Amino acid sequence: MAEFRAWIRADVEEGFGSLHQVRAIALAEAAKRDSFKEIVLITRSPGEETTSPLLPEGVELVVWGKDVQASGEAARLADLVRPHVPKRIDSRNPRPLVYLCGPLFDEDYQRTLWRAGAEVVVISDVAGTTFADWYIVPKPYGGELEIPSKSGYTRFLRGAQYAPLRMETIRAICSNRIHRTSAVRFAVATEGLFAAYWLPKISAAVEQVAAPDYIDSGWKPKLTILPGLNCPGDEDLGKLAGKGLEVSVHRDRRHFIDALHDTDLLFAPDGVILQDSLALGVPRVVLPRSGVNPDLMFEHLVRRDATIQIPDPEDKEFSSRLAGSLGRMVFDPAYRRAQGRIGQNLCDGLGSIRIIRQTAFKEYVVPQNVTRFFETGDPMIREL
Repeated sequence: MAEFRAWIRADVEEGFGSLHQVRAIALAEAAKRDSFKEIVLITRSPGEETTSPLLPEGVELVVWGKDVQASGEAARLADLVRPHVPKRIDSRNPRPLVYLCGPLFDEDYQRTLWRAGAEVVVISDVAGTTFADWYIVPKPYGGELEIPSKSGYTRFLRGAQYAPLRMETIRAICSNRIHRTSAVRFAVATEGLFAAYWLPKISAAVEQVAAPDYIDSGWKPKLTILPGLNCPGDEDLGKLAGKGLEVSVHRDRRHFIDALHDTDLLFAPDGVILQDSLALGVPRVVLPRSGVNPDLMFEHLVRRDATIQIPDPEDKEFSSRLAGSLGRMVFDPAYRRAQGRIGQNLCDGLGSIRIIRQTAFKEYVVPQNVTRFFETGDPMIREL
């Protein structure tokens, strides 16, 4: 039987939250599930603060300092991989796998690892010239990016069916079947979000949502703030949201699945919480993120009806206009179910398992009818 070894490299990026780090953990979990002989996750300090509590048993965590240059780091990683490269490479003697999560690992970095004998897998939401064996774009708009391959034989896996999600999320997908007919519990994900700008605007809009006659006159929305790793403290976040709503701050900055289960409508920028909400089918409003090109993800989800087109936030009538758009999302059961189903089709939750199966075992097929697999769990995965 072939013995697989994997080195997984990811960092927590300042201002971006922990998306790449969570994807690396998801890959480690999937590799552990498929009985890899050796799994090493490599990060830079302070990435261990996010990673260490979430790693499955048997996965080694290596923390490198920030003083190492990219070229030196690539050479160091190549030295770790090189002793495990077989003299004869075939199905029983596979190359060691190196998974690079994020946009920080350029063509030269990839070439160094490839020349050392590794099978290089890049997982990035950003298009760039590559020398990797596999280039994975785990976003709903993955097919729209042009990625030139310098090696000439890079294989591409595109689309959110390859979004690496943790096993916690995958299991939650199969148990999340109930969507309430009207929304009461709202949530705002702050990872990568300009919270001081957006929270007051969202609160003002939600306050203006008016319940129709057939809804109980006591209808009152509640707002939960889901704080990212790099955002203000809990008390400051509560103050930003104002006093017009019942506001609470979710205490755990690493585990959000329970909070998403308890959410009727989510406001979120691009990030790991948005990715989880798509897979879980939570109705959502996608917010452009300050300082990051918002066009690709935001506009694509608008075209797919996975979010509403929000008004110009600089418009003086923004709150009332957004409140009008929210009315349908909050009270129309058919619209809420439809948006949940669209999200499940865009991100069905088995991406981490698919990536490991396809890059290591060279087997996996994305089903044409993802919804059918979502309803019953993938028959290839027994415990689902």
